[in-house]
Amino acid sequence: MGDTEVMTTLSASGVRPRGGFGLFWASQAAGAAGDRLSGFTAPTVAILVLGASDAEVGVVAAAGWLAYPAVGLLAGALLARARVRRVVVGAELVRFTAFAAIAAAVVCGWLTSVVPLVAAVALAGVATVFVDLGNQVQLPALVPAGRLVGANSRLQGTDSASKLAGPALGGAAVGALGPAAALALGALPFLLSASCRARVPAPTVAAPVAAPAGREPVALRVRDGLRFTCRHPVLGPLVTSGAVRALGTGAVDAVLLLFAYRVLGMSAAGTGLLLAAGAAGALVGVLCVGPLVNALGPRRALLASVAEGLTWCAVPLCLVLPAPVPVLFAIRVLSAFWTPAWGVVGTSVRQRLAPPERQAAVHGTTRVLVSSAIPLGSLGGGLVAGAASGPLGPPTALACVIVAGGLCIAGSALLLPSHIPADRPNTPREDRCTRRPAGS
Repeated sequence: MGDTEVMTTLSASGVRPRGGFGLFWASQAAGAAGDRLSGFTAPTVAILVLGASDAEVGVVAAAGWLAYPAVGLLAGALLARARVRRVVVGAELVRFTAFAAIAAAVVCGWLTSVVPLVAAVALAGVATVFVDLGNQVQLPALVPAGRLVGANSRLQGTDSASKLAGPALGGAAVGALGPAAALALGALPFLLSASCRARVPAPTVAAPVAAPAGREPVALRVRDGLRFTCRHPVLGPLVTSGAVRALGTGAVDAVLLLFAYRVLGMSAAGTGLLLAAGAAGALVGVLCVGPLVNALGPRRALLASVAEGLTWCAVPLCLVLPAPVPVLFAIRVLSAFWTPAWGVVGTSVRQRLAPPERQAAVHGTTRVLVSSAIPLGSLGGGLVAGAASGPLGPPTALACVIVAGGLCIAGSALLLPSHIPADRPNTPREDRCTRRPAGS
């Protein structure tokens, strides 16, 4: 019986799994740190070492996200019957190997085009899909259903902290040690994540539980996840809104580094601090998610988060004001403040509404449909910026792409479901005695 099956059985039988959230949290924190470091150093290598064009930088930014449409549905179906812990450990080792190999290629002078870099980012992206879905599948078995918002807030806070420290450390490493050392540094946290995840204790049951009578074909599990998610009155519109939001996010992220480096003339260290400043804003935002949801409810909290997109529409001010760098810093911080509300509320709603046996399929389907929009936004943003640079000039073209991405993020509010049920906190009796299914 795989880890997921045991967790589902525990939920259904009312037996709470034994501890392990601390190690789970540490593993996810280390993986997030690796994501942030490699997410900054990989495009920096493309820009500073390889002299990549606007379109090539967009391809590098999109390569990792392309793994979601490529393997996300399959990964969700496989994880439904897999030993999730082992899969996540193996995937973290793959991420370490991919970026360590590129760092070695830079040191040896073998990296002469963006093709190997794109391949490494794409391979790490496939591994990230399994890590991401594995994390979402395991969490509902580690905490009571009524505390998912709190647990996700902690994880989101850790992710925001990694965004705060990762780019700043990456920028400092690029400036002090060079791109190869920075890329190698970004690979090391994946090893730590694998070590922590391997030590998360597997749940145990009070009595022997029979294995499932049969195993559904993978294709049937994929179809079931798609059908359930898309036809659900809450999850379906939530996924559609998230996809539109992700399209805008991809466009902004793809050209933000180009805008900082080539328009404002910022250094690698300064650009790292820019991303870190945004992470600081997100970290403050995490602290406000709980009160925001309690005051407004989940749907209105999601509506409020579209302020992230509207803030990006102020980027053209950087082209006319005498101190553009502080303006960009302020925009980054204010926009990032609203990001955690979307992530925490959306994830908690999925984990609560999806039945235990469909957790992996629902998360896989959601990640595919939403995350597929990110590479489209990245590729589109890079291509549009390159094409518009001729008639408009690079500064105006890049600013226009960022504004368009921000409007896309804000417009996603129009597609939200008309009603999202609020979380029902567990009673003291449930906390002591019962582990309720995620969909209860």
